[in-house]
Formats: sequence, structure tokens, C-alpha cells
Amino acid sequence: MNHRYQQKPTLHQWLTLLIGFVLSCVFAVPESRADHLIVLSRQLPSYQEVADTLASKLTTPSKILTLSELKRQNYDYSNYQQVIALGASAGDALFQTVPEGKHLIISFIPRQTYNALLLKHKNHPRVANGAVTAIYLDQPYSRQLALAKLIAPQAKSVATALGPHSANDLNLLRSAAQGHNLELKYETLQETDNPIHKLQPLIKSADIFLSLPDKSVFNRTTAKWILYISFKQRIPLIGFSKKYVEAGALAAVYSSPSDLGRQTAELANQYTNTAPLPKPTYPQYFHVSTNPTAAHSLHLNIPSEETLTKKLIELEK
Repeated sequence: MNHRYQQKPTLHQWLTLLIGFVLSCVFAVPESRADHLIVLSRQLPSYQEVADTLASKLTTPSKILTLSELKRQNYDYSNYQQVIALGASAGDALFQTVPEGKHLIISFIPRQTYNALLLKHKNHPRVANGAVTAIYLDQPYSRQLALAKLIAPQAKSVATALGPHSANDLNLLRSAAQGHNLELKYETLQETDNPIHKLQPLIKSADIFLSLPDKSVFNRTTAKWILYISFKQRIPLIGFSKKYVEAGALAAVYSSPSDLGRQTAELANQYTNTAPLPKPTYPQYFHVSTNPTAAHSLHLNIPSEETLTKKLIELEK
């Protein structure tokens, strides 16, 4: 039986292999470490857009997980220096599980929802230590009313409908209205109220109507009635989202998911775990959306979206 001859490695070959093994151990590249953990409340396109923009503008590596994925990892934060929650669900879960020594930034969250989180976790040490902050999803009232005055400079009054949640903002609304020389008119709607009976005289009584994102009041039915009554009374309707403008509102100022991702990255890049975080803030970057058809129906000649956006930016400088 014939056997194929196999040559044994020489001493030189053994030494070469040994040196290569030692060098690979000494200079091996460790597994990549992410400085920032970005947690999405849900796997939705809007959340993903915030996260993608945020990750692209961070100056150090990051990792993106959904809240459900983080739960499966037993809330392991050991590899991250800073944690960023996108949305209320992630913010609530991370508030309870992120170690006290790590910063928590909550973005893409309505102001009232964030305030409710603070109230829920008011005794948590990170509140007193300045280790948590937020970037709100909604726009400040002063910015919305500034847009209203740019569109209808002769307006002297503004009306709005309040719900159980937005009623807490009455003083903020009054202050913003006074700042723009507007008289504030309002009605507080309860879930049992007939919205038509209150909305029709309210909208008719003012020069502008401002819609607020109060879910207890602003449902699909109420939104349609506000559009119908304001159109019938020829009252400019200022919405709070681009979608509402597309549905028939005259104009709105809003921040896109990319805008919020950019601002969140700038905040995360600026602050390390050694310094207290700043106070929660409204969106810094925003756009104006207008409805030319609604403007034509109201016989209004309004500036372009770009012009209105630039004017709002100039007013806030």
C-alpha cells in the first residue's frame, strides 16, 4: 500500500507560526465599543429617521436598539457612556433602568408627556443630579403665534380649544398671546361635550384659531369640525403638524424627525457624564408648511414657506 509522503514543518516554519500567533494576540483589535446607546420606543419610520440622523452626526460611535431588543438584553448599559431615548415608552423604561452615573437624554417626546415622566420619577436621584433632559417634539406657543402674526398681521385675537391636559398651559398661552399683542379666547372641552356647540361661537369670535395637540380634545372628529367651521367662518387656522396643513389648515410650524435627530446629536456631543445636562428645550430647527388652497379660499396672499421660516428664525435671534 502506497502512502503519500508528508514533509514535517521545519524549525524556521514553526518559529514563523509562533511569532505570528503571539503578534496576533498582542495587537488584536478589540470588539468595537459604542459610546452612545440610542433606544427607539417602537420600530417606526419616524423613530428610525431620528435615530439615523442622530447616529450620523454623533462624533463617537453609537448603537441603535429598539426598546424590545434592549429588554431581551436585560437592559445592559455597561458598554455605553451615554443613553438616548426616542419617545415616551423608551424614556419611561430607561428612566428606571439606566444607572445613575450615566446621562439620559430623552428626545422626540411631547413636553407634557416629559413633565408627566418627571412627576412619576420625581424621587429618582438623576432628577436632582441633572442627569436627565429632553428635547421636545412640540413647538413653543410663542413661535406658533409669531407665525400666525406673520400670516395675519392685522389679527388682534386668537382662539383655541383646551382639553384636560392643555388647560394646564393656560398661563403659558396667555403670556405668549400678550407677547404678540393678541387677546386670547378659549373654551375648555370635556369628553362629554358636544364640540360643535362650543367650537362654532369660539372660532367665530376670533381673528385666528390655534389648534393644540391635546389628544383628549383633538381627535379625528374634532379636527374635521375645526377645519369645517374655520373654513366656513373664513378664520385662518394654524395647525401643529404638516399633516394637518395637508388636510386643510392654513399653516403650521413643525420640526421633522431629521431636525430633532440633528439637535439631539449636538446636545449629546456637547455634554459628557461629568457635567450636568441643560434644562429641557424646544426644537431649535423647524420648518413652516402652508396650504395655498386654503390661503386662496381665505383671500390671503401669504409669503412662501421658505420666507416664513427665515422670518421666524430672525425673530428668535
